[in-house]
Amino acid sequence: MTRFHSRTAILLLLLVFVVSGVSFAQTGNSSDQPKRIALWGSSVPNGTGDELELGGYTGRLRQLLEPRGWEVLNVSRGGDNTITITPRFEPEGDPEPSTRYLTPVDPGYVVIALSLGNEGIKRCALGQDPAPAPRVGCSPSRDGQDAISRQFLDGLQRLIKRARDNGIVPIIGLTYARGDFDEVEYAHTRKANIEINSWDVPSINLLGAIDDGYGRWARGFFPEPIHPNAAGHTEMFHAFVPTLFDAIANDKPIPTKGTGSGFARIRSDDRSPMTLSVDDTMRSFGLTFSVRADGDGTVASIGGETVDHVVDWVRVPTSRGEREFEGSMLTSTGRRFNASISIENGRWVYASAGGNAVTSPVPGADGQWHHVTLSHYVARGETALYVDGRLVGTIAERLQPDRFVLGGPGPDWSTAVSAPADYKDWMVHRAALTADEVEVLHDGVLLQASLELYAPLENESFENTAQSLSVIDVNQGVATATDE
Repeated sequence: MTRFHSRTAILLLLLVFVVSGVSFAQTGNSSDQPKRIALWGSSVPNGTGDELELGGYTGRLRQLLEPRGWEVLNVSRGGDNTITITPRFEPEGDPEPSTRYLTPVDPGYVVIALSLGNEGIKRCALGQDPAPAPRVGCSPSRDGQDAISRQFLDGLQRLIKRARDNGIVPIIGLTYARGDFDEVEYAHTRKANIEINSWDVPSINLLGAIDDGYGRWARGFFPEPIHPNAAGHTEMFHAFVPTLFDAIANDKPIPTKGTGSGFARIRSDDRSPMTLSVDDTMRSFGLTFSVRADGDGTVASIGGETVDHVVDWVRVPTSRGEREFEGSMLTSTGRRFNASISIENGRWVYASAGGNAVTSPVPGADGQWHHVTLSHYVARGETALYVDGRLVGTIAERLQPDRFVLGGPGPDWSTAVSAPADYKDWMVHRAALTADEVEVLHDGVLLQASLELYAPLENESFENTAQSLSVIDVNQGVATATDE
């Protein structure tokens, strides 16, 4: 796969935002906000493509959050981009009939959910002319695509500022897949998502839920090129951190990368020195940490249930007749698994849920700090292991994790032992991570989109600083914080 930038280019890009003072700090006291969330975007948050008619990922978010005291409203409109959505912020004069405006529903929070596809990032086919602005259908050139990407990001910044100026807390849905994207559009998608991650605004990594690895929907997760089907909406919903809005309401800030020299030390053969239990369904995920090991043993484990995948033809009646498409169904099998990342004979090994393994030639037990990421895409059925920013290998599997253990093998029945090691910067994302995102993490940049857990492990509190209410269960007698 062609990379769209080098590590230096990413870091320079992020540095530009720091130096230029681009910041979108939360305004006011979030605890004073109405517990009302508006999904304000285009056709996907509006639920288009959901043959089960559950309201798309917005409807699924409503089902999750309303019993917890939140109101979730849909004020999206098909076809909108950063330009056409702007007049729908609030009516000027008499409201237009049947137009969904944002401010009249009095939200405390707004999820701004737009896409590069609607912005016009797709390159025009031979002989195709772009539609006139503001509803641009395609870009006539590579330069035009660059300009569209910049228009999209600048437009999001204006919408963020306007929301905050009106006392509404903004959250951004990152841009996502489309069935007719090629490598150029995929590169713009990945680059835009990394840039948005550098802003001081919470975000949702929707791409990490349904990406087929080429910027398109995974097979069985779309009825036509533009929208996801019910299965696709479900997986996009799972990219939302369930306690994100509660955390913001409690004035928990955007996390920042730890800068201290402390770390957690594991020197006892304990099964579960540090554990994150997952209460709400998680499918795609990214597990990341830094580790310095002095010998062989398990450094992390993932427990949960395997997922069964069935693809069948779905038929949906429409005004033009019956539409037929491939539809996936993902269901938990009820069978428990325990996968692990370990060092065996001095080398890195990921042992999958099914018993297969990938092994890295990179030395592990060398007393040096190493950066490890495990990225799992449930929609395309693939887990990828990265060590020090480089891909080690992939394994075909579908998982639904409910437990992450750092520093040990987890369940008592395992015969594995813990590696003598130090740990820092433990992260769990509710979305899989692209190779570019792994590279950025390896270079020391924190990606906050869909971040369930970030524990710098710099002090005795073992605090989760991500915008979630998840906590780490620590065996204080085994996991100890120390300093260089």
